[in-house]
Amino acid sequence: APIAALTDQGCCFPGSQAQVYDAMESRVEGQSLVIQCPYNAQQYSRTGKTWCRLREKSCFLLVSTIYPSQGRYQNKATAGRATIQDDTRKGTVTITMEKLQVQDSGEYLCAVLGSSKTVSRLTAIKLNVYKEVQEHDTLEGQSLSVQCPYNRELYKRAEKAWCRSTTQSTCDILVSTDTGIITYHNGAQNGRATIHDNPQTGIVTVTMEKLQTDDTGVYWCVRYEPPDLYRLIEVKLTVTKVIPHASPSSFSLSNAECPCSFSLSNERTFIILGVVLGVLFILALIGVVILCTRKSRRLKSKGHGQGDCVYEEPRNTAVSQDYSIMNNPKDDKQERPQDLKYATLTFKAQPSPKESIYANVVPCQVLETPHTMFPTESVEYSSILLKPLASGVKP
Repeated sequence: APIAALTDQGCCFPGSQAQVYDAMESRVEGQSLVIQCPYNAQQYSRTGKTWCRLREKSCFLLVSTIYPSQGRYQNKATAGRATIQDDTRKGTVTITMEKLQVQDSGEYLCAVLGSSKTVSRLTAIKLNVYKEVQEHDTLEGQSLSVQCPYNRELYKRAEKAWCRSTTQSTCDILVSTDTGIITYHNGAQNGRATIHDNPQTGIVTVTMEKLQTDDTGVYWCVRYEPPDLYRLIEVKLTVTKVIPHASPSSFSLSNAECPCSFSLSNERTFIILGVVLGVLFILALIGVVILCTRKSRRLKSKGHGQGDCVYEEPRNTAVSQDYSIMNNPKDDKQERPQDLKYATLTFKAQPSPKESIYANVVPCQVLETPHTMFPTESVEYSSILLKPLASGVKP
């Protein structure tokens, strides 16, 4: 019966606090913890085992192999997120804690239950549960602000601190809240670091101002129970040096410091400019060739027309150049059958070799004269006058 009251009252642990830990475990929030506690099977095989948390000189029971209401032994039990399993053949107790939270950080005992609300320690561990590592990248001269939540019901009066990690398990305190004997100070400042604890919301706010490149490193926001530190949040900080923008006076210097980007941009510009100029040059060359070809054809056409045919300009410009015109040298009224008739022929420029040029001679109507009163056979003539070709012109 008195053992059943352990879940409510806790049991005493001689020596107030465990000074030596068998293991120090760190877990990210949400992970699980598995601990094995060996014992003497012949001595404690049928004795109750427990998993309890040390706090304020007492060990508060979390889970036990003793069923509270009946007081009988069972080799496996679960309470909340904690499970205990006793292998009496191997003499090993296995403890499992699932879905760990930041407030689970603390000291734990795997112990054998004794009489008069006492326990005999099997294994003592220190558990540190923290939120997933936060990564902050910032520039030199800027500020960093971090919020660290905690269980306000359990730790609102506990001291909190901001420290810089030196190893996996050690950290140098930069600034911390003070726990006075009479009053509690929830804020403090040390150099460029400031810490402020709000017990009503259960959030610690840490601020670092005017960051420098030397501030790059890993930091912890912790619950501080000297000499023990319990991480609330781990922060990985990277501070980058600011490169000033190039001014007219320092333009040549900035180019000398970073020729790579400058040369790459120039190279791309030259490539694009070269392609554009090349296309324009090709188009211009094609245009020149076309113009020269057309001009050459026109010159040849004019040369052939002047060299092949020499003709007289027709008097009647209204008549198309595709026809031949026959004129009498004298007036029609004085025309006689014996008179010669002339034909003026106009040739087209550059006639095709397959084409032929014809001249039609049409007799003019002759007026009734004494010479035409009697039937006579009409005689028609066509005279073609060819002028000699100019020297140097091929026929």
